[in-house]
Amino acid sequence: MRTKKVWALALVLCIASTAIGTAAVIQQGNLRITVLSQVQPYKLSRNGTDPIAVFVSGHVGTADKTIPPQLKKLTVKVNRHGLLQSRGLPVCPIPRIQPASTERALQNCGDALIGSGQFWAHIVLPDQGAYPTRGRLLIFNGRQGGHQAILAHIYTSNPFASSFVVPFVVRRIDGGTYGTELSASLPQALGDWGFVDRIKLTLKRKYRFRGEQLSYFNAGCPAPKIFKRTVFPLAHVSFGFEGQKQISTVVEKSCAVKE
Repeated sequence: MRTKKVWALALVLCIASTAIGTAAVIQQGNLRITVLSQVQPYKLSRNGTDPIAVFVSGHVGTADKTIPPQLKKLTVKVNRHGLLQSRGLPVCPIPRIQPASTERALQNCGDALIGSGQFWAHIVLPDQGAYPTRGRLLIFNGRQGGHQAILAHIYTSNPFASSFVVPFVVRRIDGGTYGTELSASLPQALGDWGFVDRIKLTLKRKYRFRGEQLSYFNAGCPAPKIFKRTVFPLAHVSFGFEGQKQISTVVEKSCAVKE
């Protein structure tokens, strides 16, 4: 099945070339969020879509360098000129990667891998405060509650082996600027384990199905007919934090029409 969208976790996607990146910085009180997105290639088809690769970097911090509040919910609405193509791609069941190390997750679901990167977090230890850690982040094509989903698998061995899966449920949006919504509940996935406050992620996957070359992430350039370049709202991102009002921002991107 073809469903409109093209991502992120934090995240995002759609247009940028050689090495053009766009950063969005949001601050509310002491809380500061930075999202950097980059997409290749810069030139895309005016009609239809082309395969793309997406880089996303996100950081949640505070102006006074204290530990930020827990991120409870993340919602990303993606411009409808993106396409998530999963037809013929294997689906990874959550029990095959939870619990699992990075190596075991790749062994069990490597054929469903659509992205990888790193994460930084603070583990909450009883009566010991928060302990900084980092680890691998893998992204798989999956399902959750009967819906198409993007599964974010995180694993760290420091200070002890821990693995979690954060499902981003993918839903279609009818009408309007955005065509797909991705939403995740972090407390439901992480419990009281800790606070993921930084990620770096590359989303890219080409595969063959019935002799046809396909790409999981695809996008077109929605420039009007008389223009060869345009700027458009790529994604609307909403963050819900513990004890905070919801924070939202629009990530804009530029693109050029492929000759």
